[in-house]
Amino acid sequence: MKTKTINIYSFDELSEEAKEKAIEDYRERNTEIFWMDETVESLKGLFEYCNNIYLKDYSLGEYQSYIRVDFTNEEIEEFTGKRAMAWLENNLLSNIRISYYGKRRKELRQYGKYYYAGMIKPCPFTGYCVDDDLLDDLIKEVKEGSDLKTAFEELASTIQRIIQNEVEYQNSEEYIAEYFKINEYEFDEEENLI
Repeated sequence: MKTKTINIYSFDELSEEAKEKAIEDYRERNTEIFWMDETVESLKGLFEYCNNIYLKDYSLGEYQSYIRVDFTNEEIEEFTGKRAMAWLENNLLSNIRISYYGKRRKELRQYGKYYYAGMIKPCPFTGYCVDDDLLDDLIKEVKEGSDLKTAFEELASTIQRIIQNEVEYQNSEEYIAEYFKINEYEFDEEENLI
Protein backbone atom coordinates (compact mmCIF):
# COMPACT_ATOMS: atom_id res chain seq x y z
CA MET A 1 0.00 0.00 0.00
CA LYS A 2 1.21 3.48 -0.86
CA THR A 3 0.50 6.64 1.03
CA LYS A 4 0.40 9.90 -0.88
CA THR A 5 0.59 13.22 0.89
CA ILE A 6 -0.87 16.34 -0.67
CA ASN A 7 -0.98 19.90 0.52
CA ILE A 8 -4.43 21.33 1.14
CA TYR A 9 -5.21 25.02 0.99
CA SER A 10 -8.11 27.12 2.14
CA PHE A 11 -9.51 29.69 -0.30
CA ASP A 12 -7.63 32.52 1.46
CA GLU A 13 -4.33 30.67 1.04
CA LEU A 14 -4.65 30.46 -2.75
CA SER A 15 -2.82 32.87 -5.04
CA GLU A 16 -4.90 35.57 -6.75
CA GLU A 17 -4.71 33.62 -10.01
CA ALA A 18 -5.89 30.44 -8.29
CA LYS A 19 -8.75 32.29 -6.60
CA GLU A 20 -9.93 33.60 -9.98
CA LYS A 21 -9.77 30.07 -11.43
CA ALA A 22 -11.71 28.63 -8.48
CA ILE A 23 -14.38 31.32 -8.83
CA GLU A 24 -14.69 30.74 -12.58
CA ASP A 25 -14.94 26.96 -12.07
CA TYR A 26 -17.70 27.50 -9.53
CA ARG A 27 -19.62 29.75 -11.96
CA GLU A 28 -19.42 27.09 -14.68
CA ARG A 29 -20.60 24.29 -12.37
CA ASN A 30 -23.35 26.19 -10.56
CA THR A 31 -26.48 26.54 -12.69
CA GLU A 32 -29.00 26.52 -9.85
CA ILE A 33 -30.97 29.69 -9.18
CA PHE A 34 -30.95 30.07 -5.40
CA TRP A 35 -34.27 30.88 -3.75
CA MET A 36 -36.27 29.92 -6.86
CA ASP A 37 -38.59 27.62 -4.93
CA GLU A 38 -39.28 30.34 -2.38
CA THR A 39 -39.96 32.86 -5.16
CA VAL A 40 -42.52 30.55 -6.77
CA GLU A 41 -44.13 29.92 -3.37
CA SER A 42 -44.45 33.69 -2.87
CA LEU A 43 -46.29 34.00 -6.18
CA LYS A 44 -48.61 31.12 -5.31
CA GLY A 45 -49.12 32.59 -1.83
CA LEU A 46 -50.34 35.88 -3.31
CA PHE A 47 -53.06 34.02 -5.21
CA GLU A 48 -53.99 31.94 -2.15
CA TYR A 49 -54.80 35.12 -0.25
CA CYS A 50 -56.57 36.80 -3.18
CA ASN A 51 -60.27 36.17 -3.83
CA ASN A 52 -61.91 35.91 -7.25
CA ILE A 53 -58.71 35.39 -9.24
CA TYR A 54 -56.72 32.26 -10.04
CA LEU A 55 -53.20 31.59 -11.22
CA LYS A 56 -53.91 29.72 -14.46
CA ASP A 57 -50.39 29.17 -15.79
CA TYR A 58 -46.87 30.52 -15.35
CA SER A 59 -43.31 30.13 -16.49
CA LEU A 60 -40.58 31.94 -14.59
CA GLY A 61 -36.98 32.29 -15.60
CA GLU A 62 -34.00 34.57 -15.90
CA TYR A 63 -34.62 35.60 -19.51
CA GLN A 64 -38.30 34.97 -20.17
CA SER A 65 -41.29 34.81 -17.84
CA TYR A 66 -45.05 34.93 -18.09
CA ILE A 67 -48.08 34.65 -15.82
CA ARG A 68 -51.64 33.90 -16.93
CA VAL A 69 -54.56 34.64 -14.62
CA ASP A 70 -58.32 34.01 -14.65
CA PHE A 71 -60.88 36.11 -12.83
CA THR A 72 -64.19 34.65 -11.68
CA ASN A 73 -65.89 37.56 -13.47
CA GLU A 74 -64.39 38.82 -16.73
CA GLU A 75 -65.53 42.39 -16.06
CA ILE A 76 -63.12 42.59 -13.12
CA GLU A 77 -60.13 42.22 -15.47
CA GLU A 78 -60.75 45.67 -16.90
CA PHE A 79 -61.00 47.58 -13.62
CA THR A 80 -58.57 50.51 -13.43
CA GLY A 81 -57.85 53.43 -11.10
CA LYS A 82 -59.88 53.74 -7.90
CA ARG A 83 -62.12 50.86 -8.83
CA ALA A 84 -59.11 48.55 -9.25
CA MET A 85 -57.62 49.72 -5.92
CA ALA A 86 -60.96 49.13 -4.20
CA TRP A 87 -61.06 45.63 -5.69
CA LEU A 88 -57.51 44.95 -4.47
CA GLU A 89 -58.40 46.19 -0.98
CA ASN A 90 -61.54 44.04 -0.79
CA ASN A 91 -60.10 40.89 -2.36
CA LEU A 92 -56.45 40.85 -1.30
CA LEU A 93 -55.22 43.54 1.08
CA SER A 94 -58.05 43.13 3.61
CA ASN A 95 -57.17 39.42 3.83
CA ILE A 96 -53.61 40.17 4.94
CA ARG A 97 -54.11 43.22 7.16
CA ILE A 98 -53.74 42.81 10.91
CA SER A 99 -57.23 42.70 12.34
CA TYR A 100 -58.56 45.46 14.55
CA TYR A 101 -60.17 42.79 16.73
CA GLY A 102 -59.43 39.32 17.96
CA LYS A 103 -56.63 37.10 19.15
CA ARG A 104 -54.11 37.95 16.39
CA ARG A 105 -54.09 41.64 17.31
CA LYS A 106 -53.38 40.83 20.95
CA GLU A 107 -50.51 38.50 19.98
CA LEU A 108 -48.85 41.27 17.96
CA ARG A 109 -49.03 43.88 20.74
CA GLN A 110 -45.73 42.58 22.06
CA TYR A 111 -44.00 44.18 19.04
CA GLY A 112 -45.29 47.63 19.97
CA LYS A 113 -45.37 50.19 17.18
CA TYR A 114 -43.85 47.81 14.63
CA TYR A 115 -47.08 45.84 14.14
CA TYR A 116 -50.38 47.63 14.50
CA ALA A 117 -54.00 47.02 13.57
CA GLY A 118 -54.71 47.74 9.91
CA MET A 119 -51.10 47.22 8.88
CA ILE A 120 -50.00 44.64 6.34
CA LYS A 121 -47.41 42.55 8.12
CA PRO A 122 -44.07 42.27 6.26
CA CYS A 123 -43.81 39.20 4.00
CA PRO A 124 -47.46 38.24 4.52
CA PHE A 125 -47.75 35.23 2.20
CA THR A 126 -44.78 32.98 2.95
CA GLY A 127 -42.40 34.96 5.15
CA TYR A 128 -39.97 35.41 2.24
CA CYS A 129 -39.07 38.93 1.11
CA VAL A 130 -40.39 38.42 -2.44
CA ASP A 131 -43.88 38.62 -0.91
CA ASP A 132 -43.34 42.34 -0.36
CA ASP A 133 -41.84 42.88 -3.82
CA LEU A 134 -44.85 41.28 -5.50
CA LEU A 135 -47.33 43.21 -3.40
CA ASP A 136 -45.53 46.54 -3.89
CA ASP A 137 -45.26 46.10 -7.66
CA LEU A 138 -48.89 44.98 -7.98
CA ILE A 139 -50.12 48.08 -6.15
CA LYS A 140 -47.72 50.29 -8.12
CA GLU A 141 -49.00 48.92 -11.45
CA VAL A 142 -52.60 49.61 -10.47
CA LYS A 143 -51.76 53.12 -9.24
CA GLU A 144 -49.98 53.83 -12.54
CA GLY A 145 -53.18 53.04 -14.46
CA SER A 146 -52.92 49.38 -15.47
CA ASP A 147 -56.06 47.28 -15.47
CA LEU A 148 -56.15 44.41 -12.95
CA LYS A 149 -55.37 41.64 -15.45
CA THR A 150 -52.30 43.50 -16.75
CA ALA A 151 -51.16 44.36 -13.22
CA PHE A 152 -51.27 40.72 -12.12
CA GLU A 153 -49.62 39.44 -15.29
CA GLU A 154 -46.85 42.07 -15.00
CA LEU A 155 -45.73 40.30 -11.83
CA ALA A 156 -43.80 38.05 -14.23
CA SER A 157 -41.50 41.02 -14.93
CA THR A 158 -41.03 41.56 -11.21
CA ILE A 159 -40.03 37.93 -10.71
CA GLN A 160 -37.75 37.99 -13.76
CA ARG A 161 -35.97 41.07 -12.34
CA ILE A 162 -35.62 39.34 -8.94
CA ILE A 163 -34.17 36.22 -10.58
CA GLN A 164 -31.71 38.26 -12.66
CA ASN A 165 -30.56 40.14 -9.55
CA GLU A 166 -30.16 36.89 -7.64
CA VAL A 167 -28.14 35.25 -10.44
CA GLU A 168 -25.93 38.33 -10.73
CA TYR A 169 -25.35 38.30 -6.97
CA GLN A 170 -24.67 34.58 -6.68
CA ASN A 171 -22.11 34.83 -9.51
CA SER A 172 -20.30 37.82 -8.02
CA GLU A 173 -16.73 37.32 -6.84
CA GLU A 174 -17.61 38.59 -3.36
CA TYR A 175 -20.44 36.08 -2.93
CA ILE A 176 -18.45 33.10 -4.21
CA ALA A 177 -15.38 33.96 -2.11
CA GLU A 178 -17.57 34.27 0.98
CA TYR A 179 -19.32 30.99 0.08
CA PHE A 180 -15.96 29.19 -0.11
CA LYS A 181 -14.87 30.63 3.25
CA ILE A 182 -18.08 29.96 5.14
CA ASN A 183 -18.30 26.37 3.89
CA GLU A 184 -14.57 25.87 4.54
CA TYR A 185 -13.87 24.60 1.02
CA GLU A 186 -10.39 23.23 0.47
CA PHE A 187 -8.19 23.07 -2.62
CA ASP A 188 -5.28 20.84 -3.65
CA GLU A 189 -1.92 21.85 -5.10
CA GLU A 190 -3.39 21.98 -8.63
CA GLU A 191 -5.98 24.43 -7.28
CA ASN A 192 -8.84 21.96 -7.68
CA LEU A 193 -11.70 21.89 -5.23
CA ILE A 194 -11.46 18.91 -2.90
